[in-house]
Amino acid sequence: MTYGLLVLALTGGVVFGIRTAARLLPSLSRRRLLTLAIAFTGIALLAAGLVPDVTTVILIVALAGVGAGVAANTGHALLDQEAEEYRRTRTTEHLHAVVRVSVALGALVAPVVAGAIGRHRLETGKFVFAHGGAAFTLMLVGALLLPVAALVLAKADDRAGVPLRHDLLDALRGGDDPVQAHAAKGFFIALEGGDGAGKSTQAEAIAEWIRAKGHEVVVTREPGATPVGKRLRSILLDVSSAGLSHRAEALLYAADRAEHVDTVVRPALERGAVVVSDRYIDSSVAYQGAGRDLSPTEIARINRWATDGLVPHLTVLLDVAPETARERFTEAPDRLESEPAEFHARVRSGFLTLAAADPARYLVVDAGQEPEAVTTVIRHRLDVVLPLSEAEIKAKEEARKAAEEEARRRAEEEAARKAEEERLERERQEQLARLRAEEEERKQRELEEAQRREAERQAEEARQRAEAARVRAEQEQARQLAEEQARAAEEARRRKQAEEEARLRAEAEERRLEKQRKAEEALLRAEQARRAAEAQREAEASSAAAAAAAAASAADSGAPGASGVSGGAGSGGSAGGRDNETVPTPVVTPTNASGGPADETAVLPPVPPRDAGPDDAETTVLPQPPAPQGAADETAVLPPVRPGSAADETAVLPPVRPGSAADETAVLPPVGQGSAADETAVLPPVRDDRGGGEQGSGPADRVPPGYFRDERPGSEGTDARTRELPQVDEDGTPRRRPRSDWAEETPLDDLPTLADELLGPRDDDEPDEGRGRRRR
Repeated sequence: MTYGLLVLALTGGVVFGIRTAARLLPSLSRRRLLTLAIAFTGIALLAAGLVPDVTTVILIVALAGVGAGVAANTGHALLDQEAEEYRRTRTTEHLHAVVRVSVALGALVAPVVAGAIGRHRLETGKFVFAHGGAAFTLMLVGALLLPVAALVLAKADDRAGVPLRHDLLDALRGGDDPVQAHAAKGFFIALEGGDGAGKSTQAEAIAEWIRAKGHEVVVTREPGATPVGKRLRSILLDVSSAGLSHRAEALLYAADRAEHVDTVVRPALERGAVVVSDRYIDSSVAYQGAGRDLSPTEIARINRWATDGLVPHLTVLLDVAPETARERFTEAPDRLESEPAEFHARVRSGFLTLAAADPARYLVVDAGQEPEAVTTVIRHRLDVVLPLSEAEIKAKEEARKAAEEEARRRAEEEAARKAEEERLERERQEQLARLRAEEEERKQRELEEAQRREAERQAEEARQRAEAARVRAEQEQARQLAEEQARAAEEARRRKQAEEEARLRAEAEERRLEKQRKAEEALLRAEQARRAAEAQREAEASSAAAAAAAAASAADSGAPGASGVSGGAGSGGSAGGRDNETVPTPVVTPTNASGGPADETAVLPPVPPRDAGPDDAETTVLPQPPAPQGAADETAVLPPVRPGSAADETAVLPPVRPGSAADETAVLPPVGQGSAADETAVLPPVRDDRGGGEQGSGPADRVPPGYFRDERPGSEGTDARTRELPQVDEDGTPRRRPRSDWAEETPLDDLPTLADELLGPRDDDEPDEGRGRRRR
């Protein structure tokens, strides 16, 4: 029960404080009021913790709620005044979120702290202090709020240098002021704000817009709107009046305002005009009250007495930062404009305080934006509060009459339309009855006609089904006949194709056998030629050995000098004859090829030396096999030796000097079983140191003519390719290369045959031809 009463008192106090904060001490600075509200709340909570009586605690908690509500409302009003418009919503939402989180944390932490503190009892004579943890928690919160209030006053005070006690007493004292009221006629608009806020610009823009609505507009200003006011303005704003006292300044402004209201403002309002005034009472309260060290309450009381309580219907506060306003000055500043920035900051704070005290009468506009945007905001507010002009009233009355006339005309038209619709509805019903009768008759006729057409349709369908059956039977017969003909034609085509394939296979097999036979015959002829050449080479070797032995014996029996001369001549002649001797080498060409080189090159085995002298040991004799009969197309014969050669059958290499055999003669290594069969052994040239520049003594003359093909341009003969001997074993048996895995005996393709594998490709195989040339 007690806890519920405490919560109810606290909540009710907060609501009451929020609702009465705007009317509480209106002449006191809102920032100072915020500080006082926070301090009052802290003192109330501290007292609630100290007082043991429950009833008194409930009353004190209600007062603490009132202080909290005033602080919340004042802080929210200050935030709305000083925050920029585009940031105001986000800032307010952020503040509300912080408040909710703080309240939630307080509700969670306070019981924990109270439980941690526990109950304590202190006795000092007759004084007994016994409180629980909740009372200590309230005292702790109240004690923390007092330094918070002092910090807010130090950081946010807008009347630094003016004692807080003095402002508070002025606000509490108040006084007997004239009754404040709006003018009975007309509409009074006051533009307030610091110097450079753009009040004159907005006054002209608003006046022009109001005139366009049909109102009489009077634009005025303070000070200087009357002849007396002009002289007072020169005194107040002249820089030479810098020593003018603050009270004299306030009274001179009040005197100008009294003259201005009596001679300009009230007469215009009584005529029903709209008065737009540049400055009014709030300027004196802000400049001489907040800016100077005078009491704002006294300044407000003096000006209310001077104006006899006349209050504007709408006060537009053009709020702008002093730094931004100073940048807008285009002329030399007057006495008030020359005041320091702190003075203008206090003036701005005083304006905002007045606006927060009466938000219904004030319109606070951010004057830092474009003038057109400021004018638009003011127009929106005036559209709501500005009364209609006579022209607008007349136009509205005319519009009302036109609307009534239009409504009457529309009612008459609606009645006529309804009568016409009723008449048309009757005619339509009659027409519908007639149409229904006709429709019944038409349906009866259509039913009879449909029955007749249905009988005809069924008969026609029966006839069509019979015709379709006959057509299908004929089509089926024609299809079967066509299928039989197609099968017969297909069998005949397949039979012809099989016969053609059999013929092609037979022809291919005949060509393959013919090629194989010719290849074997060519191999046999080549083997016969090789054996004949070996037999002839052996016979020549034996005859050469005999001749060498005879020459050696003759040399031994003759005189040494004569034998040396004749021996040298004989050997020179023999050498000359042997150098000019040419041994033809048979080249076998397969009959089934077109003259292209074979895939592999056969290397001739070296001739083993016979039992002969030392000269014969370093001489290699090449045999000259006879050309077999009938092998002109298969064997290429080297050209014959030039006439005049001594030896027509044997070419004897010159002897090598002792000790220089490695430099003069290259001996070919023996060819073993299955070695280097794919390579060609070329004899190196032998230098002849014994001869001079005579013919037949150069290395080129010792090579048999036709042994190499002439590579000079235009020297191509009938046989321009290199011919190679077939591959044979040591015993003379032709060696055949095994068939490749991919090769099949298919007569319908162009795969190589056995003769092609052994003797080389055909003429149309260009890549093989190039490879054969590289192996030449």
